[in-house]
Amino acid sequence: MISIIVPVYNEERTIRDTIRHLRALPGEKEILVADGGSTDSTRAIAEEEGVLLRTAKGRARQMNAAARYAKGDILWFVHSDSVVDPNSLTAINRAVDAGCIGGCFSVYFHDAKGFNLWWIARLSNRRARYLQLMFGDQGLFMRRDRFLQMNGFKEIPIMEDWDLSVRAHKEGVMSLLPERIGTSARRFQEGGVLRTLLRMHLLKLRYLLGVSPERLAQAYKEIR
Repeated sequence: MISIIVPVYNEERTIRDTIRHLRALPGEKEILVADGGSTDSTRAIAEEEGVLLRTAKGRARQMNAAARYAKGDILWFVHSDSVVDPNSLTAINRAVDAGCIGGCFSVYFHDAKGFNLWWIARLSNRRARYLQLMFGDQGLFMRRDRFLQMNGFKEIPIMEDWDLSVRAHKEGVMSLLPERIGTSARRFQEGGVLRTLLRMHLLKLRYLLGVSPERLAQAYKEIR
């Protein structure tokens, strides 16, 4: 069984549709909406849908708490505004059966078009394939036993997905699946494509240079 984990905080606009879309996916699954103390109606919606898990605030903490609670053999972490492929569960099971310990999906922007955005998505997928650097908007999945053996996500305010993918690559094969996952282009539309891209790469460079995730999180708020 695959446990689908959706970390949320004040996502009332999208969460009900996300839950129902995930519920419609063919295959054995459970859905866990890990709420970090939402102050809008997110928690009430998730509770009404029967998928609420109350956790401490912080995306990494929320995902780790849900992973410990999960009953599935495989964990799949999905953002609340993602658009997933109907065959996602089949694709995940196929990859794990082939010997992968985890992986992610091929990302695209579901709410905007244009060459620049297409190129950004393409680069993200190339990075995941050849450098094994995978991010949360690509729908990370992993065998639960291996995830727990690695102590899950490092509980830092940003770059927890990068950190996990780097560590996971040392443990086994992480696969980029051809099936796609849609993410929002809102940040690029609001901040400008090139400007936002440069600022995001600067964040990654600063992380590599050893700047603390706490300091980087403050800068990331400006991009979001």
